[in-house]
Amino acid sequence: MKKRFIALVGLVGWMGLASGEQPVWAQSPLAMVTKKTAAPAEKLVFDRILAYEQTDYNGSVVRYQVLLNSKTGQFGFDRKLANLSFPGVVGGYTFVTGEPDGTYRVYVADKYEGKVIMRYSVGKSYYAANRAEACHSRFQKRYRPTGREGSQYGLTATEYQASLGRNDTEWLWVAEVPFNSYPLYLFNEIALEAKLPDAHSINFSSSLGPNELLVQSKKEYYSEKVNGKPATSTLRLVYFGPTNHTFDVSGYRFRQ
Repeated sequence: MKKRFIALVGLVGWMGLASGEQPVWAQSPLAMVTKKTAAPAEKLVFDRILAYEQTDYNGSVVRYQVLLNSKTGQFGFDRKLANLSFPGVVGGYTFVTGEPDGTYRVYVADKYEGKVIMRYSVGKSYYAANRAEACHSRFQKRYRPTGREGSQYGLTATEYQASLGRNDTEWLWVAEVPFNSYPLYLFNEIALEAKLPDAHSINFSSSLGPNELLVQSKKEYYSEKVNGKPATSTLRLVYFGPTNHTFDVSGYRFRQ
């Protein structure tokens, strides 16, 4: 779903009179020339940004940022913000949008075709009406609440714990949100060469419902050691707040 903001500017004509004197002339309405101002470029607008930080087992850290239009539920994946690359496209992928219905649009500035939009989608089963119920059933079989809650960035998250083995543990912090998180979770599942960093995957679509946002995931393996310490990987939301980010879509056309 794309929202267009179009400003229409009208010009108002007038007839001048010489102060204190008889009118010199009166211009006929038919003789007046109204100049049409060009419509401003169409833009995609995003008012929220989510920043995630990923730490893998050897301690390397990667941060990526994802955009959100909180009114429409549209996600935006900017090449410059999300640590994405798209080597298979000659001219260079510039932007991707993910909609709450599972459709994605990839904006590409190609030197041969010009500005084109490619359409992708994920399976409809992810957006079935009973998806949340099935996810909650699987979640309850695996995770147990620890009784801990916390609030940050206007989100209230609950902590859950699961066993990964004899001495290995996983912790999740999950918050309920008024938007569908699946366009974020499923981004790496569409047929793109562009991927979000996934040393610690953000795809919890099999465990979390559409309106549940992953705030933090941590896995700790005592069965594996790195520099004498348990192997640990984390993915956590380090910022969720307002932004004013736009992407100019004027001139783009769908690839036939």
